[in-house]
Amino acid sequence: MASPPKTTDPIEFAKAATRVLWTYDTRSVSQAEHLAGLKRWMTKEKKYADWKSVMDQVPSPVLWSRMRDGGQHASATVGEGHFPQAFKTALAQDPGAITEVYVYAVTVTGKQSIAWKGSGSGAESRSTTLAVQCRPHRNCALVGVLPNVAP
Repeated sequence: MASPPKTTDPIEFAKAATRVLWTYDTRSVSQAEHLAGLKRWMTKEKKYADWKSVMDQVPSPVLWSRMRDGGQHASATVGEGHFPQAFKTALAQDPGAITEVYVYAVTVTGKQSIAWKGSGSGAESRSTTLAVQCRPHRNCALVGVLPNVAP
């Protein structure tokens, strides 16, 4: 799994995090190892980290095992990332609010391609909205995955 990028740009970070969230290889990595890799992307500020929302993006150990039996793996192509309109509106109404936690909502779109043993494969367009923390003079970190995609 790729390491988190060293960036202070929430959109750049969210795009990289989305790529990691949508990419897996059950043939060579256990579910626990995959989760450990994702954990490195999380903010160290436990008060804000929503690890459960990230874990919910990963198949359960039983499902991961079934996917491994089928040799399933996925890759991701990320298209664009943007601040959702609701986030921009809230920020415009209270610009100082961001300076407490520096958490940005970022919606990312792209495509996930999945393949498995034999000739099986498929792809689907996807979108997700992430919460990304980018404090001044620090690299960004993942806070969590929002339950709904924000346009």
